[in-house]
Amino acid sequence: MIMIQNQETLQEAIQQNKIVIVQFGSESCAPCKALQNRIQTWNQRHPAVCHVYATVAELPELCAQMGVFTVPTIFVYVEGKLTIQQSGYFSLDLMLGQIEKYEHLFVE
Repeated sequence: MIMIQNQETLQEAIQQNKIVIVQFGSESCAPCKALQNRIQTWNQRHPAVCHVYATVAELPELCAQMGVFTVPTIFVYVEGKLTIQQSGYFSLDLMLGQIEKYEHLFVE
């Protein structure tokens, strides 16, 4: 997992990887931590997928630019294009299944 420090770091990750999971969270958000741990565990079996994390308190301008108004929020980019966007309560298993389909198409 890569910690996002600024817009440039995020853009580099999106441009340099076929599939990128961008997670926005907060240190005080228990669901954010749970999702982060589950994604990291999943990512160990799917190393071709890049997982980046941004803390909303540290990057308020980036969050505003990207329309992140609640946490957890996850964006998935496939070949540089926003493909999946989830916020609040959602099925992580369903989302990871969708990412695996893209992984089979674009990475393997």
